[in-house]
Amino acid sequence: MSDLDYYEEISYQEFLLSSRRRELCPPEKIMEQFKFKNYQNVVDFGMGLGFFTPYLQASMNPDAHLWGVECQQDLIDLNLKKRVSEDIQNFSVFFMDKTDHPMLPQWVPIPEVIFSAMCLSTFPDPGLAMDGLIRSMKKGGRIIIIDWSKMEFPEGPAIKDKVSMDKMVYLAELYHIRVVKSFRINEYVYGLEVTAGEDFLFGYYDFRE
Repeated sequence: MSDLDYYEEISYQEFLLSSRRRELCPPEKIMEQFKFKNYQNVVDFGMGLGFFTPYLQASMNPDAHLWGVECQQDLIDLNLKKRVSEDIQNFSVFFMDKTDHPMLPQWVPIPEVIFSAMCLSTFPDPGLAMDGLIRSMKKGGRIIIIDWSKMEFPEGPAIKDKVSMDKMVYLAELYHIRVVKSFRINEYVYGLEVTAGEDFLFGYYDFRE
């Protein structure tokens, strides 16, 4: 039995680049739900092996910058090799320790959008994780969440490691985060768009201000 969390297993990361994942989580269907054209800095939080990199960049302005964030150094190395070998422009990747309340480092330009696919459900409290990410953005910024429905599926995490859309919405509202949009991609995957609600308090630990 491996001591690794499921998302650290290379077999899971390989699945996330597979045609099976593409069928489960069709990127074109997801990208058509959101507009990225007017934003200069977009963050792919928990980017894994970069499945969404080309789709995010295709939806952004040519001079906009995509920042890939990952907590696994070996995945960072693979993404950096891909960036060089494929000459991917306006794309930076950096390591960030996994903490319960993640906030982007100050040297990263403050983004307007944070995109997070199959990642927030790996945090002990996804609501607290959303809170930290909102504090890392420009006020009025958006977090786009793609995640597993609480359904059995042959690949991916066990059902105990999944957070249902209803619970993700509840946790967002608990931290005064407003759900702008919610939709089901299929029975196994859902999408949410959230932003700071009217009662969201940017406290003294909002280091991005």
